[in-house]
Amino acid sequence: MADTSTLARNDYEDCISLLPDCLIHHIFSFLPTREVIKTCILSKRWRSVWTTISDLRFDSFNDYSFVDRVLTHYMWPKVKRFHLDIRSKQEFCHSTIDLWVHFAIDHQVEDLLLIVNIYWEHYTLSPLLYNCSSLTKLCLRGCCFSSSESIHWSSLKSLSIQTVSDDVLRKILMGSPVREYLNLISCQGVKKIHSRSLRELVIDALIVESPMEIWTPRLLSLHVRGDHFHEMLRIIEAPSLVNAELDFDGPVKSDYFLLKQMLSKLQNTTQILLGAWCLRVMWPLKVEDVQVSLPNCKSLTLHIPFYQFSFPAIAYILATTPNLEKLVIIFEPSDWGDLWCESDLNSHNVDHESNWNIKKKFKSWARHIKNVEVFGFYACLRIKYEEVLLLVKFMLGHASILENMVIKVKSKREVVDSHRLLEVARRLQSLHSASKHAAVILNYLEEGLEKQWNITTKCLCIGPENT
Repeated sequence: MADTSTLARNDYEDCISLLPDCLIHHIFSFLPTREVIKTCILSKRWRSVWTTISDLRFDSFNDYSFVDRVLTHYMWPKVKRFHLDIRSKQEFCHSTIDLWVHFAIDHQVEDLLLIVNIYWEHYTLSPLLYNCSSLTKLCLRGCCFSSSESIHWSSLKSLSIQTVSDDVLRKILMGSPVREYLNLISCQGVKKIHSRSLRELVIDALIVESPMEIWTPRLLSLHVRGDHFHEMLRIIEAPSLVNAELDFDGPVKSDYFLLKQMLSKLQNTTQILLGAWCLRVMWPLKVEDVQVSLPNCKSLTLHIPFYQFSFPAIAYILATTPNLEKLVIIFEPSDWGDLWCESDLNSHNVDHESNWNIKKKFKSWARHIKNVEVFGFYACLRIKYEEVLLLVKFMLGHASILENMVIKVKSKREVVDSHRLLEVARRLQSLHSASKHAAVILNYLEEGLEKQWNITTKCLCIGPENT
């Protein structure tokens, strides 16, 4: 009689072997190819199933021969997804990568990712890739385009590229008529983005040295992130825009005309994120200078470096959003040294008379706001204590239908002084609230290095039932 454990093991093997190919392929689609091949030990039938998968992913590999062996044994006529993340400089060879790319093209690849992350080495794209009609999604890093090649990607809908010139981008936009998503990374030389088909545009650039012009009549979502925009971003046409993230530090010269011109293109936008440059331009204005309105904005996020925080600047921006329902404020250090800066809790560095005029002029912005979230509160509080509390007081005092104000006090790297936090809680508790139902929640993390990896959230609630 067979041993019970042996029978159980055989039943387990049979169950795995009985799985249909479509389910096995679905499981394999979540794994890098090297891990897929390792699963062969689970079932005899699985030993050959991997040769018919439609997803081939070679992530951060250093062994070129492994890729060659896999492609030699591959049996399926079509590859849906083909990802190459090349890290090894020792065996770097353009012709070998060409062969792999040709393999993907010959197998009618739809989703191609090619990352060549080898110090300063770049891979010049194979000419065959410029006319691949099966491509629907393409991601390229560390790759160079040939300026002499024309581009025809008739099915391409999603494109992510790094370090491309303005001339090459123009060819790409002309040669991919159904493209809906475009992500540009470190593309300093790009001057114009003109496209009738784009629905989502993401610009990730550390440095932008030339004016950048955007003409995208069907664009729904725009995300611009960057540290140094020496010239201005100009939104020429984007009437369909509903989600805009303008999180960049712009020209040193703070030109309100340029900001006003940019914000005027966001009339239909419902979700907006504004970064450092927008706040810096608003800072020196006078009350009567603010003449922009964003009537459809329901959700506003402000990304603010500590030292650029200014109550008047925030008040001016809030004044442009008369129908705002949700406000998120993210305080962040210019560098991590800011987290250790100290200031006097009792300092009175605010021009209260001037700010009273601001509050009187712009208090109507808060009529519709229901939710407020503040991140990095404690670190900014240490630098500009009175001004930060003035902002909270302003919001509480005028948001008549406010439901929740959640203040997330600290990040992992900060240590909160419990005495200071208690003082802040007492100040908040003493503030007048225009809403009878508003709750202020101080959300903070446990102190102690021993709990860095096992974080416990603590909350201190200050609401109607506690006051």
